[in-house]
Amino acid sequence: MAIYHLPRGTQDFLFERTRRLEYIESVLRDLAESYGYAEIRTPIFEHTEVFLRSVGESSDIVNKEMYTFTSRGERSLTLRPEGTAGVIRAFVEQKVYAQQDYPYKAFYVGPVFRYERPQAGRYRQLHQFGIESIGTRTPFIDAEIILMACHMLNELGVHHYRVKINSIGDELSLNNYRKALQEYFAPMISTLCEDCHRRHEQNALRILDCKIDGDKEIVKNAPKIADFLSKESQQYFDQTLQVLNDYQVPYEVDDRLVRGLDYYTDVVFEIEAEDHEGNSFGAICGGGRYDRLVKEFDGPELPAAGFAFGIERLLLLLEKDEAFNSIEREIETYVMPLESTVFQYAFDVMMHLRLQGIQSDMDYGMRSIKAQFKTVDRKRAQFAILIGTAEMEQQQVTVKSNATKEQKTIQVDELVPYLAEQFAACEEETEHEHTCDCGHGDHDCCHGEGDCHHHQH
Repeated sequence: MAIYHLPRGTQDFLFERTRRLEYIESVLRDLAESYGYAEIRTPIFEHTEVFLRSVGESSDIVNKEMYTFTSRGERSLTLRPEGTAGVIRAFVEQKVYAQQDYPYKAFYVGPVFRYERPQAGRYRQLHQFGIESIGTRTPFIDAEIILMACHMLNELGVHHYRVKINSIGDELSLNNYRKALQEYFAPMISTLCEDCHRRHEQNALRILDCKIDGDKEIVKNAPKIADFLSKESQQYFDQTLQVLNDYQVPYEVDDRLVRGLDYYTDVVFEIEAEDHEGNSFGAICGGGRYDRLVKEFDGPELPAAGFAFGIERLLLLLEKDEAFNSIEREIETYVMPLESTVFQYAFDVMMHLRLQGIQSDMDYGMRSIKAQFKTVDRKRAQFAILIGTAEMEQQQVTVKSNATKEQKTIQVDELVPYLAEQFAACEEETEHEHTCDCGHGDHDCCHGEGDCHHHQH
């Protein structure tokens, strides 16, 4: 008998976890749009050359982590390992550059695929949310995207994080630095791992990012990029840091931070987070500037910068911090038929609520009142709509607040206006009394989706 199970490095998202993913994505989407970004969707697979040209043949992604296959037409195709390359390819191929005021601001969200060893928060199919700002080179753009990433974390309720930032310089600075690293590591290359032998030949910068040798003294004592930065690159970096200082962004300069993709230039950054107990969650966001990439795709010479979040990493962090406790509510109302004779009437009430835009569900199994109230609690419904024979005969319903436990019997044609009034009162009370910090509060009426001004969708 066949055994069906998940491929290694993948996962199913069922019900509650799917809602959590959707919540994270909605917060990120809404904030990106408030910064002037619009969504772009590109295929989940591209011609392999798209990633060879953009990501770079020296990166581990190209050498070890890409899912590449041959189509029936004998073309090499690759499941996207990251989002930026597809966005830039579309930007050039569709000639978006000819019809845009700059900067062109796009965001994307969706699955990416990497054949790497599965570990906590890292999968072979994962989800990324990313932004790309194309066409303008100014330290204020670099600072803006870092500020936006921090804003997104704050909005999600992540407050224990630090930005690690560095400059790897312009093309001249990078070439001089790579040459210096190659000369430095040459006498000691036999002491490094096999991957570093390849990196030494292709791009010695990648040795600094090695997961095996990165903590060895010979790597720690390697030349620093700061000694090779051009005057322009150093000034650009200093100006970016000044803007971050002005907005009190918590950052530290990490002179070994190089990022894992070859297309980066000048400012690069990662955001590392901790849970509420002080345990490190590692990098949950990374990005920087890539001024050569548009031209690499045969487009005009336009600068660009961006970042990407790993959504699974965010999900695990927020779950560890129990940040979803006060924002999860599946429905607004739950209809409870108390007798089998009122089922049709209860069903009609539920459908009436749905058609008026009010979330509603009901009990279809005619369970006991106690069992139905347990479902009300599990679903975190704001109101239970109780219907018995008396209510049906009088064309009424009894509305019970799950927060205050108060109940009121009203005519069914008054139900929608009554609920609208209750929802409005709940939101007003939340605006006045809300003191939770993006999901850490404990308020009966703050269950998310519009109830908390920190979590409006």
